[in-house]
Amino acid sequence: MNKHKFKSAAFLAAMLVLASCKKDGDQPNIPQPVINEPESITSVELHFTSLDGASSFRVEWDDPDGVGGNDPLIDSIALDSGKTYNVELSFFDRSGATELDLTSEILEEGNEHIVCFSLNSPLSSSIAIASTDSDGSYPIGLTSQWVISEPNSGTLTLILKHQPDGIKDGTCTPGDTDVEVVFPISIQ
Repeated sequence: MNKHKFKSAAFLAAMLVLASCKKDGDQPNIPQPVINEPESITSVELHFTSLDGASSFRVEWDDPDGVGGNDPLIDSIALDSGKTYNVELSFFDRSGATELDLTSEILEEGNEHIVCFSLNSPLSSSIAIASTDSDGSYPIGLTSQWVISEPNSGTLTLILKHQPDGIKDGTCTPGDTDVEVVFPISIQ
């Protein structure tokens, strides 16, 4: 009888061990990869301050319902020739009930973001844009300085690129576009 009890106890112990085993995928202690979702940017603001302090203004691109909805609202940028402007960018998600300012997150992840400015050809001879912030290796572009030389008009394309995993190289080639906006510009 002792032999039978021993076999039953061994069988019961084996069943408990097997029942308590989980597949590797079922274990809650295995760390899951962090997925960095792209920002949902519905508004971009440019804050201009002339170096001489004589003028300060803000322009905005706003598309609160996102791609495919209503057309975005786009302000025109009016600049004075012979002036230099310090420009600060702000990025927002205004698609929900609460406005989210994404600028600090972009700055915090500066080694994964770059703002690129592209001027169409007639305008490119009249404006020189230089980023004034960096991640320690490459520009970020949340702050920049614009030197305006002569009257002209055209468009500026502003692109925020997300360049994770060490692919940032100081250009706008690698990565994914978080937002791309075209502003009309006139220089007096």
